[in-house]
Amino acid sequence: MPRRIFPAIAATAIIALAGCVYVPPVTQGNYLSYEDLQQLKVGMTPTQVVYLFGKPMLDDPFYPDTWHYVYYYKRGAGAKEYLYRLTVQFEDGKVASFDTSEPLAEAPGAPRPGSKTPATPAPPPATS
Repeated sequence: MPRRIFPAIAATAIIALAGCVYVPPVTQGNYLSYEDLQQLKVGMTPTQVVYLFGKPMLDDPFYPDTWHYVYYYKRGAGAKEYLYRLTVQFEDGKVASFDTSEPLAEAPGAPRPGSKTPATPAPPPATS
């Protein structure tokens, strides 16, 4: 009898503990905040755009004047996923246009890498 109980207890414990697995938050790409997007203006230089958002996540060798920023955040298993895209078009070394995939909102609990505040200061002035 004890030999039959031990496998049943072990199987029950394994099944019960399988749901107790910690899944850490997943953050990938360039953090895009609403405040940073509000600072992005037509006519900015590539240096100013890099100051706001960092280097673009996707570098397209066929369209070097188009920069793609992608940000993905998922808090844990079963949580809502956040995926934001920003595309910046340059002409003559200045921002000509930019477009987001959807209205940008803050992903709850998403930390800004390397910073304790959600927004960055204003970009440096353009130099000629």
